[in-house]
Amino acid sequence: MKRITFSLYLALLFLGFSNTVIACDCKPSSSIEKSFENSRLVIHGKVLSKEFITYSETLLPNWSDTLTKWAKDKGQLLDLAAITPNVIRVKVLVLNAYKNQSHLDTLTIFTPRSSANCGFNEFEVGNEFVIFNGEDLFKPTVFKTYGSTNIQLFNTFWTNQCTRTSKANQEELVDSLNIITAPIRAINPKVKQCEFYIDSLTYERIYTNADSLPQFKSGQFDLMDFYKATVSFPPIENEITDTSFNTQVAFIINPNGRISQIRFVKSEVKSYEKELIQFIKEMPPWNPGKCGKNFVSYELTLNFRFESKRKD
Repeated sequence: MKRITFSLYLALLFLGFSNTVIACDCKPSSSIEKSFENSRLVIHGKVLSKEFITYSETLLPNWSDTLTKWAKDKGQLLDLAAITPNVIRVKVLVLNAYKNQSHLDTLTIFTPRSSANCGFNEFEVGNEFVIFNGEDLFKPTVFKTYGSTNIQLFNTFWTNQCTRTSKANQEELVDSLNIITAPIRAINPKVKQCEFYIDSLTYERIYTNADSLPQFKSGQFDLMDFYKATVSFPPIENEITDTSFNTQVAFIINPNGRISQIRFVKSEVKSYEKELIQFIKEMPPWNPGKCGKNFVSYELTLNFRFESKRKD
């Protein structure tokens, strides 16, 4: 019995899950520039969710069983799935990507739950952080047998105290990252044209400016032809004088070119609203907007001007 207990203790210690592990004593790189260079991911993001999981949930399907069996064949006890949840998993909305090869709007970040294991345990839902990816500190020595084989879930990243991950209110860090990435924006000035806001319901990026704007078929003339062929409004009669009325309709052109979220920004002719909405709904898919090489959701506003003739 003593031998079994001792083997279990070694296995847990080996993985870094033991409560008796030595306190974290690592330090970030000597400079922000070096930290940026050494990281595959550097983002400013907002935490959408936070939960505690087991280490096996950070691995690709079946790898937990594969590694447990491998350890058993070597005479070691390594039951990843049975370990008490000791990993923090946060879902992060990317607000600014200083370095992000995945190009995703939301990312999954892992970190050890315990600060003794160098975990960054300041993540809280609703707060913003600057996140540098770091090493998977729980990856035991036996994993090295698989060399460069990727066993981690795709599009997920680890961080820890050994990086410069911190709350986003550190102005010196943010200013330094802006300076570091300035040459990238200078080489490709179009990067600065991509502006967006975050939809409060879907947490999706909605662009208001992009490298390539959405286009209806071959352009403006096709849009006007479609408008003339689709809608017909009764004349507006005014008893006083000739005048004009403006109505502005905004909608989202999604990456697949289809339209959603139609709304009126300004409406001076309420009786025409139903017809305008129907006109927009009947539009064929647009050529979507692009930021860099990626198709994006873009908010477009169309202005309609209606003339009113004085009643004789």
